[in-house]
Amino acid sequence: MKSMKTLIVGIILIFNISNTIKAQTLDLENVKSELKEAALKEQNAFKKGDCDQVLSLMENDITFLANGRKVPSKQIVGKFCNSIPRPFKTALIDKLDIYPLTNESGYTIRTLEYPNDEETKMQEYVTKIWRKANGKWKISHLHSTVKKVPITN
Repeated sequence: MKSMKTLIVGIILIFNISNTIKAQTLDLENVKSELKEAALKEQNAFKKGDCDQVLSLMENDITFLANGRKVPSKQIVGKFCNSIPRPFKTALIDKLDIYPLTNESGYTIRTLEYPNDEETKMQEYVTKIWRKANGKWKISHLHSTVKKVPITN
C-alpha cells in the first residue's frame, strides 16, 4: 500500500514538473511581440505598395479569401497588390488584435473603418493565420471582408 502511494505521488510530481517546464517554454508574450512586428511589417509594405515584401511574408500555398471568394494563387494576390490605388484613405478605426497560440503559430485580426460618403462607411475585417518556420513568420491563411454600411448616429 505504501509503495502504491509513493507511485501515485511520483506520477503526480512528474506530471506537475512536465507541465511547469512546458508552460515555461511557451512564451506567449514573446510570440505576441513577434507577431505584432510581422503584422506591422506586412501592413506597412502593403500600404507603400512594396508587393514583393508583402508576398515574401506569405507562404507559397497560402489560402486567401477575399469577401468569401477563394483567390486561386499567390500570384493573383501579387497582381491585386500591384493594381490597388494608393494612397489609401485614412482609417477612422484601425485596430490590431493579436492571438498567439504556440511558439510557432498565432493569428491576427485587423478591424478597419473608412469614410465612404455622407451616408456610408466601409468596414474591413482581415484575419491572418501566421506560422513560424525557419525563424520567420509567414501568413498561411488570409481572409479579408470589406462591406459598405450605413452611418448611424
